[in-house]
Amino acid sequence: MSSASATKIILAAVAVLLVGIVLTRLNRVSLPEGPVPVVWDREVCEHCKMHVGDPRFAAQLQAANGAVMSFDDPGCLAAYLEAHPMELHALYFRDYDGQQWLSQSGAGFVPVDDSPMGYGIAAVTRDTPGARDWEWARKRALERERQEGAR
Repeated sequence: MSSASATKIILAAVAVLLVGIVLTRLNRVSLPEGPVPVVWDREVCEHCKMHVGDPRFAAQLQAANGAVMSFDDPGCLAAYLEAHPMELHALYFRDYDGQQWLSQSGAGFVPVDDSPMGYGIAAVTRDTPGARDWEWARKRALERERQEGAR
């Protein structure tokens, strides 16, 4: 093999590598840095298809692929994730008593009587007395799903 042929092969390999790097960077998904604003009474819950209208119960799923989904009840989010397992970027829950979003790590959950889809779960700050973790809320929602499915 001549040195000119070897040089061409090396240059071609470098070009392929550079094109691969450029395409990888262009295809990288830009993930949100916090909750994405919800258009109340216009966006539809990804699970039950009702409008997301009561900010006290809203939840948001941000998938690792960049998809952002809104839910009108934390229970809807739990049921959706059970049916559609995926790699997550973040989960956010609207604080029942305030006007703020809580990250999954900052949220606690309490039983309530008035949630939009009847799961009976509301998000509160994690340090609220009696607050439980997401796993408790998830199990409560899935138990309700099983009971509803049995009817």
